[in-house]
Order: sequence, then C-alpha cells, then structure tokens
Amino acid sequence: MSTLVIENVKDEFLPAFKALSKAMNAKCRVEKGKKPKLTKFEKGILKAKAEVESARKNGTLRTFSSAKEAFKDAGLI
Repeated sequence: MSTLVIENVKDEFLPAFKALSKAMNAKCRVEKGKKPKLTKFEKGILKAKAEVESARKNGTLRTFSSAKEAFKDAGLI
C-alpha cells in the first residue's frame, strides 16, 4: 500500500481526483486553507520587517549612505 500526496490542486481538478480515488477504492482527503506554521526565526523576521515598514511610513526610519556613516552614528568609530 502506498500514499500519494498532491498539493496545490486547483478546485476544478478536485472532482476528477475524487472520482479516480473512488474508482480505485482509495481514500481521498482534501485539506483547504491550511497555512504552514512559522518558526520562531521566521516570526522574528516578519516582526522586524513590520517594524521597519512602520518606521518608514512614519518617517522615522534612519538610513545611512555608507557603513562608515552608520558606525559613526552608533559611536563605534
């Protein structure tokens, strides 16, 4: 016995796959709208992106023309 998984199927093809599974006496399971779970790292990246986007929209995002300028501003040089 084998398992076949088909992902990202358009709704128009579902009846054909269901009919095929019925003809073969196989089980057919349809899952819709299931979002993949994000890792902590991915959530952190999305949060940082949102913060940068918010600062850009508010006009408070600080940008620099060079790394040297950024280091000087941070007091590292």
